[in-house]
Amino acid sequence: MTELEKMDLAECYINRYFEFAEGVEVSKENKEYLKIYIRDVSEAEKEFDFKGKRNKTMIYVLIGATIFLAILAAAFHDGLLWIVPLIGFAAVTAFGYKLANNYYSQKLTEVKNHQIEVNEGITEQIELLEGRIKQLEKQRDDYLAALRKKIDFMELDMDYMTNIGQIKEFLVNGEAETCEEAVEIFEQSLLMQQMTGLMSASVHDVTMDIEKNKERFGDPTENIGKKPQKKNGLFGKKSK
Repeated sequence: MTELEKMDLAECYINRYFEFAEGVEVSKENKEYLKIYIRDVSEAEKEFDFKGKRNKTMIYVLIGATIFLAILAAAFHDGLLWIVPLIGFAAVTAFGYKLANNYYSQKLTEVKNHQIEVNEGITEQIELLEGRIKQLEKQRDDYLAALRKKIDFMELDMDYMTNIGQIKEFLVNGEAETCEEAVEIFEQSLLMQQMTGLMSASVHDVTMDIEKNKERFGDPTENIGKKPQKKNGLFGKKSK
């Protein structure tokens, strides 16, 4: 095996390692994305704004009750009959309040129950994902341990592994005759960069783009709370 073939094989191995590492990172990003859907039930209740919705509805109820009052007042305005419009106004208002209160109470209960279902469903998904992450991390670490036995001409840390293409280039352009010499040239270059301050740490934007992650990982709440449909038997016929 030539030195270049040896380097090509090392590059192939290292790229495979980064595939494992990327799988771990993507799964961790997915986990963080899932966490944003877990909320305290009180937050969902506050967001629903029960009083605001009920009071807004009561405005329309009062308008209707006032119109009803005017109609009754036109019909019953003699003597003690004036009390009839007031009773009608009070009855419509009370009935409207009770109806609105019951309706939004039911809706609020549905919202709270849905959030509980979402929290439970997302927690279950996160637990499954954590198991997957541990599995991927073990595969990544085991692969790296095996890789250290196969690649003996350089240290397998990030500075070397992420720049394997640059190290290989020293062989391709003839600056180095062996893999070891290519690594030495890279180390000298790396040292010069550190001494002159040209090497700077990369800064990652950790701001989570929820919509972008929804496109990547999907909506984890889509099927939460839905009852699974019954499957038909073979060829579309119901199984007996």
